[in-house]
Amino acid sequence: MCGIGVVWGPDGEKSAKLKTILSAIKNRGNSLYESEEIGNCALGADRLEITDRGNGRQPKRNEEGTIYAVLNGEIFNHWELKNELALKGHKFESDCDTETLVHLYEEYGEKMLEKIDSEMFAFAIYDSKKNELFVARDRWGVKPLYWAKEGETYYFSSEIKGLAGLAGITKIKLFPPGHYLKNGEIRRYYWPKNEGGGRISEGADEGKLREKKAGMSEEEAVRKLRESFDEAVKKRVDTDLPVGVFLSGGLDSTAVLATALRYHKDVVAIIVGKKESGDVKFAKRYCEENSVKYVWRAPPSEEEMFGDIEEIIRITETFEPNVVRQSAISHFISKTAKELGLRIVLCGEGADELFLGYPEFKLLGKRMASERQRAFLNDLQRTQFQRVDRTSMHFTIEVRVPFFDEKVVELADSLPVDLKIKDGIEKYILRKAMGDRLPDYIVDRKKVVMSEGAGYSGNQPGGLFEELAGARVSDEEFERVRKDFPDWNIRTKEEALYFGVFRKFRYDKALFNRKRVTANRSTSVGENRGAREARVMRIMTDSKISVFKPRNEEKMRGVIRGNVGTKKPIRFFMLWGVWRKNGVDNTDFEAVGILDELLMGIRAVHGPGASLTIVLTDSHAELNGVEKKDIYGYDSYMANFERYARLKGYDTKRLSEILGKVNVGGVAEEAEKIEGSEIWENLASSAERYYSGENKLDGARAYVRRRLAEKPMLAKIFDGSIFLTYNGPRYDALAPDLPTLYIISNRKRESRKPWFN
Repeated sequence: MCGIGVVWGPDGEKSAKLKTILSAIKNRGNSLYESEEIGNCALGADRLEITDRGNGRQPKRNEEGTIYAVLNGEIFNHWELKNELALKGHKFESDCDTETLVHLYEEYGEKMLEKIDSEMFAFAIYDSKKNELFVARDRWGVKPLYWAKEGETYYFSSEIKGLAGLAGITKIKLFPPGHYLKNGEIRRYYWPKNEGGGRISEGADEGKLREKKAGMSEEEAVRKLRESFDEAVKKRVDTDLPVGVFLSGGLDSTAVLATALRYHKDVVAIIVGKKESGDVKFAKRYCEENSVKYVWRAPPSEEEMFGDIEEIIRITETFEPNVVRQSAISHFISKTAKELGLRIVLCGEGADELFLGYPEFKLLGKRMASERQRAFLNDLQRTQFQRVDRTSMHFTIEVRVPFFDEKVVELADSLPVDLKIKDGIEKYILRKAMGDRLPDYIVDRKKVVMSEGAGYSGNQPGGLFEELAGARVSDEEFERVRKDFPDWNIRTKEEALYFGVFRKFRYDKALFNRKRVTANRSTSVGENRGAREARVMRIMTDSKISVFKPRNEEKMRGVIRGNVGTKKPIRFFMLWGVWRKNGVDNTDFEAVGILDELLMGIRAVHGPGASLTIVLTDSHAELNGVEKKDIYGYDSYMANFERYARLKGYDTKRLSEILGKVNVGGVAEEAEKIEGSEIWENLASSAERYYSGENKLDGARAYVRRRLAEKPMLAKIFDGSIFLTYNGPRYDALAPDLPTLYIISNRKRESRKPWFN
């Protein structure tokens, strides 16, 4: 485990810039500034001495001194690979896994990635004869890697801060997991099974699904999970150094501890939390009942931890509240491991994402749970893995993640949702598999967020640090940040404070952070009804979902209060336009994705969840003169969208069917008022574009009369629901008199109507 840096290209100050990179990340190693400049490349490492500690100096090279490598991570099968390569004639100077990579590349080129057994690596290999650079990152992003290109020179670093300090660099990129770079071109080498399979051989169809979910009995799944997990832990404790385990007393970390004790004689559990906290209670009980060596430390108060918030953000390189909050606890537990003199620690990260451990998963249904799971898994590199890597490597500690062993991941991915959530029990199959080695009070313990388990608040609104952070940001400053940095989607004062610190360290050069991560914002230890109501309201009015202040806000709160109180789903409905569009496209997908996010967020808080009825306005299309075949035909936009929405699980209805014949005779006076209002010009302009009759103003008038006549009918049919619209408040005169959310349709926070080309 190390911090690595590379400068490749015509930059005339390669060694000096490499020194700047390594200096910024020197906490990642205890043997610093190990580097070489060879030909067109300078590469080096701040090395954490673990494998062949006396002879592991990097970069490692081949016999001829033409190929060099630096590695951050561990290659767990490097002994087998070394023996295989030795039989092929390769000569070794050390037992270091970095040297194995050199010869592996000599023998197999980029196909070497198919032979590596590790969940945690980022490495660079330079061939000075060919002036070729090969860079690769592990499949899920357990180990970090960032890069930048200025002119013809490429720069790489294990942390953002290594590149942020280089004056010439203006944009830092995230090196994607499961990818490699060769001579400046990035290619993907690994797909999760649900995105097309595992390892991909050259010439394979990269986008094709190669393997379906395996049909497997529960008994077989339990057996295979035990076997693969045992093997995963065994290889990660194969060391002569003592091993620590971060222990929360939950299922995941205790499973790691119990299994590690089978294969290593010197294991210590590290427990952190307030004296009366749940984690301390369960973890100490397990250790004492099983004669396990442990160390317990109580973290400081919330106020004291918050006093170090700037340093936490500097270390973690994020302004995401969930990551910052939990990093404060991770920072303390890593500090404890450092005080114990440990270099290797195991943790239980990733099990919740693999086996559906978050409470919200069981509220979503199979399809949406799978979609949510993919989002969590894809963001791990910027959430849990980033938190664990930064806080542990700040203290020069290598944390290994056995749940992300390739065999464990592929087995988990092959299992259906029914084996992960069964009878309302999250992580069912993992609980079943660990029943042979853990007591019931551990196996049956519910998921608890780290900070909550340690005795603090969690990730829910109002959670750890939110009030303290919010008190430092005025209303005016908050609005200024949102206005000045709209692309960063700053949603709360807490985020605004963290973002200011993030920018102070020039981390905003890493523009990929504009895309916010999927966050688990639910509480895990219970909350009262009032808190749930407030959280649902906050989800609905989040700037990721809506713009403008809600209409009839008090009535909306009443709808939420009534449904949360009576444990009924919160109902939404919306009008969806029909036009001569050719099929369903990305604008529809993005808009529906935001609707998904709204409903999933509510379901994560409110058990009965939420429902949405989409009313397709076919009669409006007829009014505009669209031919019936273009409205009702099998290949029409409406027919295609109906199929897509139903596939996504939404209820769809046609306006003509739910309203029947609409009498517009009694709305003349109200319609005249509309013609004299500020929205008339917009309506007339729309008629110019969409009404096919000769007199465009007649088209606008007909549309206004129809909408006014429909208003009370829709309000009656959908009484008790919340209306969603892509229009702004100025169109309220045409909308049903219901609580209303003005929603966005894309990630630019626009309200464009997806049904128009």
